Amino acid sequence: MKFYDRAELGKYTETPEGYLHGEFPITRPGVFPYLRPNGQNGDGLSMVAKLPDEVFSKETIESANNKPLTNDHPNVGVDVRNFKTLSVGMTDSDAHVEDNKLVVGATITDPDMIAQVKSGKRELSIGFNADVPTESGEYGGAQYDAAQRNIKINHIAIVDRGRAGHGISIHDSAAFVMGDSDTNTGGKHMANLIIDSQQFEVDQHVADAHDDLKKQVAAKEAELAKLKKQLNGANDEAASSKKEADSLKGERDALKTQLKDAQDKQLDQDTLDKRIDARLALQTSAARFVGDSFDFKGKTDREVKVAAIKTTNDSFDEKDKSDDYINAFYDSAVSLADKKGFTHTLGGQGGNQNETDSVDKLKGDRANAYK
Repeated sequence: MKFYDRAELGKYTETPEGYLHGEFPITRPGVFPYLRPNGQNGDGLSMVAKLPDEVFSKETIESANNKPLTNDHPNVGVDVRNFKTLSVGMTDSDAHVEDNKLVVGATITDPDMIAQVKSGKRELSIGFNADVPTESGEYGGAQYDAAQRNIKINHIAIVDRGRAGHGISIHDSAAFVMGDSDTNTGGKHMANLIIDSQQFEVDQHVADAHDDLKKQVAAKEAELAKLKKQLNGANDEAASSKKEADSLKGERDALKTQLKDAQDKQLDQDTLDKRIDARLALQTSAARFVGDSFDFKGKTDREVKVAAIKTTNDSFDEKDKSDDYINAFYDSAVSLADKKGFTHTLGGQGGNQNETDSVDKLKGDRANAYK
């Protein structure tokens, strides 16, 4: 399970470099209420313990060392792949227990984050993973029915004061909500909760959380009503679809007739062969000007000839020129190239190029042209 545990940023100092540094308490032992479906007494309330032997274990304390600070909680855990993007600072390597709290030094290095802290964004929220087995017991006079085990801190987020309304939240499919308390009286309820440096009655805390859940249910019900309305509309559309089907059948028959007319107008095989041969001949002759790497695909005969002409006359302007003019100019360029031995590779300097492709290559080109 992934947890988000909150604490006050507290006092800090500004370094000569402009960083903010301080020692901050980030968590402590205690028994805290969770709101989740089908809790201990069937009302969604469950009491979960942070026991000293877990909070102050060597592994948990060390997990607070050298961990990234983030601006709010990211949607994923922080690791080497996203550290550069998400980190706004780091904790020190001095995590320790002080006054029954886990405390660690931290330095905020990001200028935007520093400005937000100075403007009042001063709450720390610890993101960590833990196992939560079901187990009964008592700590500090309070009964609990589950405990956090194997606590491992992933990052420490700097968040707005009182944004969530509850001290700690657990993100999983059961939608838990948890709050720290300075006074535990045991049993189902706690006398007071300290949230954002303010004191609340526990019953009101629970009521607020239930209100949040009710709002979520109301939103889902509204979404369901909208879907039902859409379904009714779809049924109405289905009824009218049958009427449209008849007219569509007539349109289909008309399209079949149009298709047959188009097929009748298609080129016969002999005409197609001649067009393919002419295109291959053009590509073969043009290649000596534009080179083998030239992409003939999608280009008209005119575009190919203009490209070839411009290799010998870069000032050539094809605008407002007729196809007959382009064809004549190209034929003249080919004739001149035949006399001077122009090739793309030699840039017009000597050497006769063998322009006759092999029979196999021409067959392959023709097959591709048919495709």
